[in-house]
This record gives sequence, structure tokens and C-alpha cells, in this order.
Amino acid sequence: MLEEPIISIHGLGPKARDKLNAIGIYNLEHLLFHLPFRYQNKTNFGSLETASVGAEILLQLTIIDTQIVPSRTQQLLCHLADKNGRRLLLRFFHFNQHQREQLVRDDIIQCFGEIKIGKNGLEMHHPEYRLISKGQKTLLEKTLSPIYPLTGNIHQAQMKKWVDAALQALKNSNLTDNFAKIAADMPSLKQALMTLHHPQNDENLDEIAEFRHSAQQRLIIEELCAHRLSLLKLKRLRAGKTANVFTIKNTLCKQ
Repeated sequence: MLEEPIISIHGLGPKARDKLNAIGIYNLEHLLFHLPFRYQNKTNFGSLETASVGAEILLQLTIIDTQIVPSRTQQLLCHLADKNGRRLLLRFFHFNQHQREQLVRDDIIQCFGEIKIGKNGLEMHHPEYRLISKGQKTLLEKTLSPIYPLTGNIHQAQMKKWVDAALQALKNSNLTDNFAKIAADMPSLKQALMTLHHPQNDENLDEIAEFRHSAQQRLIIEELCAHRLSLLKLKRLRAGKTANVFTIKNTLCKQ
């Protein structure tokens, strides 16, 4: 199952396949080992009261006004407030008419992005957002959100969808844990992969950043053992081959 080609994933076409092939991803197993390089925390809502500049935060606020302001290019500004009257400005340098019409006064909006300081207070620039009043899906997640290395014009949403398809195949597979005895005090290979793609919000991200997390150590053992076995296999193959026989002639010695 995990050896199925990536083209078997619904929504992954030939162009995306070629781009993934270029970075060594050919099947579902390869996708599983394409690990995130960082994570975003959308597991709970933050507060404007405690928001700090430079931090990424998920907020649920109310739209109080929208406006288009002229500059070298037009900007769409969306003014938000919490129940205590604290303000946040969403600034869009690139927008369309549909987007402008969607952002309506008194609607509830969820937004996720980096807090910046502007002329008149806190801002987010081009945040990820959902209009809850219009029935859009919440941004709230059960686990930390992975951010993957990308290639070509592939987007994070696409990569997450494809990796999640590989993770679903992993759940349904009978993956053999070949080195369970060696790593008895560590998570299984399946658990390690699940953890690294979707960590709980209480996982130690410092350990993950420094490659000290038990899930990472489990994958390291897997890789080292697999590498050692490959070398032993090559050694055995070489030992089983018969060397060429050379006939010795003394012609040159006599000369």
C-alpha cells in the first residue's frame, strides 16, 4: 500500500508528480518521510491583550469596518475588534472585488498570522482567515499545523492534503516495525511518523528543532539500521561473486 505511486492520490496530477519526483518523492512512503521543518499553533484562540509583535496567533474577532485606501497601489483595510474594544487591522496589498464584498461589518472572522506594529496599532498582513458568520470552516485545529519544504509552484495546502492521504494509508497499513526490540523505549515507527506530521500542542518543539525528540530518535534508528543492513547485503553479494581467472604467461619474463 505504501509503495503505491503518488499519482494514485486523488487530485495529484502529472505535473505535480513530476515536481515531486524531482525531489525524490515517488510513492506514499516517500511522502511520509517528507517531514515538516516547522509548525504553526492553531489549536486555541489567542487574545489581543496578550498578543506580542512578531508572534503568530489565531484570533476570533468582529469586523467593524472595511475601506480601500490609495497608495502606490490600492490597499484593502479591514478593522477588527474584540469584545473589549481592542483593535486589530488586517491589511491586504493584493485583493479582489469578491474579497472586498465578503468582509462585512459585524461579521465574525477568524484570522491567523504574524502580529505586526503599524502606525495606529497592531496589524496582520495578508493573514489566513475564515468568515465564520458565512459558515466557512473554522481555522481551529486539533494538532499543530505542519509547514513543509516545497518545490515548484506547489502550495502548503496541496502538500498537506497529499501527506494526509499518505498518513491515512499508513493508518490502514500493516507496517512492519523491524527494529522494535532495539527501540523498545521509543514510539513505534507508525507512531513516530504520526507525531512528527501532526504533533499535539503540548509536544516539546525545542526538542524537535534540535532533533532530540523521541519520535525523531526512532526514525534515526530506523535509518541507521536500514543503512547498515544495506551495506551488509552488498558485502554478501560481493562475497558470493566468483572472481575472473587470469592465465599467467611467462613470455615477458623470458624476454
